[in-house]
Amino acid sequence: MPSARLSVLPSRGVLGQSALLGLLVLSASGCSWTRFNDITENSPIVLLDKPGSMKEGFGVSVATATFDTNVEVLVGGGIGVSGAAMYDIGDQESPSTTAVDTGYCSGGGPCYLSSSLAGFPTAVGPDADHSLCFAVGAGTVDTSGLVVRCEDQTEYDLTIPSAAEAALDFALENAQPDDFPLASDRTANPSLLASSPSAHVAWFYPSRSMSFSQLAPPPGLPVADDSFGKTLSVLSIGDARIYAVGVPTQNEVLLWKSDGSAASSYIGCLGGTAGFGRALASGKVNRDGDDDLVVSDNVDVHVIDGSLLFALPETTSTECGFASLPEGALIDSFGCGTSSSLSDCADSEFGAALAVGDLDGDGDGEVIVGAPSMTVRGQGRVGALLVYDAEGPKDTSLADVKFISSAEQGDQLGRAITTPSIMGRDIILAGAPGNGKAALFYCSALLAPGAAGSRCP
Repeated sequence: MPSARLSVLPSRGVLGQSALLGLLVLSASGCSWTRFNDITENSPIVLLDKPGSMKEGFGVSVATATFDTNVEVLVGGGIGVSGAAMYDIGDQESPSTTAVDTGYCSGGGPCYLSSSLAGFPTAVGPDADHSLCFAVGAGTVDTSGLVVRCEDQTEYDLTIPSAAEAALDFALENAQPDDFPLASDRTANPSLLASSPSAHVAWFYPSRSMSFSQLAPPPGLPVADDSFGKTLSVLSIGDARIYAVGVPTQNEVLLWKSDGSAASSYIGCLGGTAGFGRALASGKVNRDGDDDLVVSDNVDVHVIDGSLLFALPETTSTECGFASLPEGALIDSFGCGTSSSLSDCADSEFGAALAVGDLDGDGDGEVIVGAPSMTVRGQGRVGALLVYDAEGPKDTSLADVKFISSAEQGDQLGRAITTPSIMGRDIILAGAPGNGKAALFYCSALLAPGAAGSRCP
C-alpha cells in the first residue's frame, strides 16, 4: 500500500525513434527545422491567429468540444480582463486558423473570464438544448452566475451558491476581477465542476442539469485558503463522477464522488508532497474504461487509478495523505525528462498544466505535461510539451516532446493544454501566452508509420 509520501520514479524514457528520425531527415534535406512549421504548406504544427480584439494573454486557457463532425476549440486571454475566441478546426487536418466567434466573455454583459474553461458537446439551456457550448467565466447575462455561450451565440447564466454569488457581486460592483475556475469531463453529456477560491466553495452541475449541488467538506477540514479550487478535474466512472478539488498551497486534493445525481459524498484528501495539486487532469490512462486522475506537484506528476478511487468509502477524516489509497491505485509517478533539444528541467515549471489524450488512437491515453519555462535549443522560457505513455511503473516513458519550431524566447508553451479529437485519435492544443500564441500539434511519435496523416513527415 502506498505510504504517506509518494515514491517518485525516475524518468526512463527517451524521445521516440520516429521523432528522432524525423529530425534527422529534416537536417539531411537542408530544410531549416527552426522555421519548419512556417514554411511547410501542410505543417505538423498550426498556429491559430490571435484576434485583434484580444490584447492580453492569448493562450492562458484552452478548451475543446466535439459534436458530430464539428470540432471546436476555445482559446482564452488574460484572466478576468480579456475574453476568449472560438475556432472551428474540423475533424480532419484542415483547421480554420481564424476565430469564428470572439464574443466569449466579451462584448455582452459584465463577465470575468475564468482561468480554466469547460466545453460541452451539448448543453441544456433555459429554452432548449444547444450544441458546442463553453462555460467561460462568471458575470451577468440575466442574473449573476456562471456564463455559458454556445456556437449559435446563445448565452445564459447558471445559478451559483450564495457565497460565490456574493463574491461575484462584490467583484462586479468594485470592478475587481475574480476567478471562477471550471472543469468538465469528456463524455457526451458532461458534468460541470466550478469553484470560487475567494469564497472557498466548490460545486457541480450533474449531467444535463442547470441546478448546482455544493460540495461539502467534512467538519474540521480547513478550506479557508485562497487556493481552494484553483485547480479542478472531473472523472467519469461509468455514469458516476469523481470531483477533484485542488488546494495547492496546502499541498492537497480533496475528493468527492457522486452516482451521477445531485448527491455527493466526501471520500478523502490526497497530499503529502510540496505543491501537490498545482495542476489536475483526467482521462483514460489505463485500459479499464474509466477516467484516471493526474496530479502534479512542484517536481513530479502522479497518475492515480480512477476506478479504485471511486471504491473509497465516504469518510469524515480530515487527514490528507496516501495511506488510505487501495493497493495498486497509484499507477505511476514520474519526473521531468529531456531530449537533445530540451534542457533546464529544474527551472522548467514541469507540471504547470496537464492533459490526457489518446494520441495514437490505441484506446488508452497518454499524459501530456506542460513545462512552460523549459529551455529549448538554448532559448529560455520557450516552453515544451512532454508526452508520457504512463501505463505503469515498468512501462512509463517519455515518448515524445513537442515545441513550436519557430519559437521565440518567452513563449511559455504549455501554460494550458487540451486534446481535441479528430480522425479517431486526439491531437494537442497548447497555449503559449508569453507571446500570445496557441498551437495545434497534429503528429505523434507514437503513431504507426502511415497512420499519422498527411501533416506528419
